[in-house]
Amino acid sequence: MSERACNILIMGVSCFDGMASSMRVRNLVEPLVQKKLITASNLIYQKDNKEPIGNEGVKNDIRYKVIGFRLRNIFSIFSFLYKGLSFIRASRIKQNKNILYNYNYPDIKNIVFILYAKIIGYKIIFDIIEDNNYQAHTGFVNKFRLKTSLFIFRFSKYFANAMIGISNHLYELIQKSFNNKVPAYLIPITVNLQYFKVDNKIDENNKNLKIFYGGSFGQKDGLEYLVSAFDEVANNHPGIELIFSGLAHTQDFEKITQQIEKAKNKNRIIYKGYLSTQEYYNTLNACDIFCMTRVNSKFANAGFPFKLGEFLASGKAVIATSVGDVPAYLQNKKNALLIAPESVEEIATALNKLINNPGMRKELGSEARKTAEQNFDSEKISNNLLSIFNSVS
Repeated sequence: MSERACNILIMGVSCFDGMASSMRVRNLVEPLVQKKLITASNLIYQKDNKEPIGNEGVKNDIRYKVIGFRLRNIFSIFSFLYKGLSFIRASRIKQNKNILYNYNYPDIKNIVFILYAKIIGYKIIFDIIEDNNYQAHTGFVNKFRLKTSLFIFRFSKYFANAMIGISNHLYELIQKSFNNKVPAYLIPITVNLQYFKVDNKIDENNKNLKIFYGGSFGQKDGLEYLVSAFDEVANNHPGIELIFSGLAHTQDFEKITQQIEKAKNKNRIIYKGYLSTQEYYNTLNACDIFCMTRVNSKFANAGFPFKLGEFLASGKAVIATSVGDVPAYLQNKKNALLIAPESVEEIATALNKLINNPGMRKELGSEARKTAEQNFDSEKISNNLLSIFNSVS
């Protein structure tokens, strides 16, 4: 009997906003859609203004619908549930294997959708990218959501057909939590290599180098250490710039901007805000040194920084703190400079080494690109996801 084609309903994330969560799913799903190995739909809870889309339509061959939920209007929950349940039913293809692929945990917002999908014949797969046991609780609503996610997660063995972890910690957490009663898989960070133009051109004069960090500005990211280190190094290198991009919670962003305002070289610390997909990758291709400065917290160690894959794929030199799964892929002075977390001194030392040594930048960048190609190529890793889709029963 031939294998049924897989029809995937993506939930828990928009495939079109350009953030790490979106790119995680896009990198895994889009290659399969483009090759017509699966069909896919995307149920989007609420629309943001990062890369505007309509309330429904088709983009990148993925059909989507924004169902909307406004916390200030409690009655909107009825419309939210009705539209969501209707889209789940409408997205089901009778002759295919229907799979609900949920980004991260089941929680109070999605559990009704998940159970309904299960009842009408969907297989359920969770892609776990954080450990909510260590997630910081900010605000009543977020705290309640996180608490419910951990409670519901314990019972998901009754409705989950498979679970994916982005890191070894999360993979082992899934195995331990369900005693191998739910199939567990490890799919690490991924990167679309086609976004990067690797030319190995190095600024031999070391005068106008651009140092880059992109992503969130949370406590786990250690940006206060990076800003302090840059401010110190910039005193001796008047041409270098520190480039930031991304979005952050207001409190986290204000903390960093206040620190930048006090920096001696604040005029060379440039925040570009949220960038469209094309603008973001154009910026990456124009930078020279990339920094991933996660702190040594339980939460930071549990995950796997998505942006690290993109930094490596750039073919430029990378400075990374040795946390979580990072040492499993990176070796100091071979394909990156590995440093201790939360150390201004080690970040500054690593920056000075790379600024003063173009040969080291070129060699590390070349090895970084190879690491991305061997371990994080979305074209290759998407086939692993397809195997999981085909295996669930």
